[in-house]
Amino acid sequence: MNERAEELAAYFRLMNANGAAHAYREAVRCGVLATLAGGETRTVEDISRACGTLASPTRLLLDVLEAMSLVVRSNGGYALTPLARVLGSGGYRNLGDEYWAHLPRLLKTGEPLVAMDAVATSEEHYRAQAAALAWMLSAAAEEAAELLLSETTDGELNILDVGAGAALWSLSLARRVPGSRVTAVDWAGVLQVARETAARFGLQDRLQTVTGNYHEVELPEHQFDLAILANVTHLETPEGNRALLTKVRETLQPGGRVAIVDVFPGQRPSDLNRTLYALGLALRTEHGRVSTHEELERLMGETGFRNARLIPLEAPPHVLGMLLASV
Repeated sequence: MNERAEELAAYFRLMNANGAAHAYREAVRCGVLATLAGGETRTVEDISRACGTLASPTRLLLDVLEAMSLVVRSNGGYALTPLARVLGSGGYRNLGDEYWAHLPRLLKTGEPLVAMDAVATSEEHYRAQAAALAWMLSAAAEEAAELLLSETTDGELNILDVGAGAALWSLSLARRVPGSRVTAVDWAGVLQVARETAARFGLQDRLQTVTGNYHEVELPEHQFDLAILANVTHLETPEGNRALLTKVRETLQPGGRVAIVDVFPGQRPSDLNRTLYALGLALRTEHGRVSTHEELERLMGETGFRNARLIPLEAPPHVLGMLLASV
């Protein structure tokens, strides 16, 4: 692709992203998506009548929503897709507008809107988000589980999931390895979501939980085959990650492994998903930052891990990688 073509491609990506954002917000504002929320298929005339809009531009708006995978044509009308239903039922219908509206203040003061990494409030924040995050990261968790499965030769696994959230990453692996057990560490409110995930997978009898701050809870030494730190290291300072890796290493059996799953720079040049994630992290945490895999590999080496290697996870959201190391 020549230089002019690259410039034009970037221009149209920007224009399309902006237009799609406006179309989505207007569909929310004028009631198009709410009109379809009941689950039935409705004609353009039905929708425009309910919203007080004209049929012709409403049809054009619906065409855009169809291209965005938010509505689908069915039996002469339109219905919501599963994606639109998830957006409508969760806390993500506004696509994080409350955070992005805080961006001017962040740029002026460096102060985030909320401090999701603060001990006093993290349970409240992550209890509300754990289920939604499990949905968003389900494809990546499945890929990670397949990768870990391909390197598992010892049969059943004893897995430690630190800062587990919905425990999606550990349970996705456990259901592939008969007899494997998961110990999930997180706040009490968040662990309820982990129990729901285990029940959905039919693994409720293979999940046990440890409630509390993962820096402070007591964990058994030399017991686990694998420790998973998924979407945790970006919430920690370098000192916090050092302490956490030291603690995790002591829980692993000889030959045990640690898997850090997180957003890592360098996977795809100029990746908009990754850079927006890093900016969004600054909007919602006090100390959060995206670490490079070299930074974490250095900490791993200093805390007794070896043979660290990064495996990109080529699944949505296409910004995650899994950093594996052994003791």
